[in-house]
Amino acid sequence: MPTSSLTTAPQSARLADALSDYLAGERALLELRCCAPKRLSALIHDLSRPLPSPLERALARGLNSGELAAWLGPAETLMPPMMRRFGLDPEGLATAPRAAEWRVACRACPHIGTCWQALRHDTDAEACRAFCPNAEAFAEVGRESKR
Repeated sequence: MPTSSLTTAPQSARLADALSDYLAGERALLELRCCAPKRLSALIHDLSRPLPSPLERALARGLNSGELAAWLGPAETLMPPMMRRFGLDPEGLATAPRAAEWRVACRACPHIGTCWQALRHDTDAEACRAFCPNAEAFAEVGRESKR
């Protein structure tokens, strides 16, 4: 059964908007990589700086794909705020017996972009459990410290 142009027009508009946003984010990312790499690094490391949504999504895709992972240093940038999500003191646990294995897991994580976005948007610890390889360890340390 053919669909009317009235039902496909909104879908086409949404698709065109999504494509436009995607291209805008990728274009901005390309310009930053080529023309302002220090600025790109600063944007990636600043988890509180507001970014245009298309650029933020492009950065998250690049981090998840590994294309931009070397720009971040996930264990140094993402792990401390993730630990705070679980009520832990990153500085106090920096020399904990398992801290080295947490850093290794963080650096090898395939969800760096997801983590980066979650931390930028103050996602709670419970939601972070869905992707963080250290979530259970952090929760366990938190439970142990309350005993």
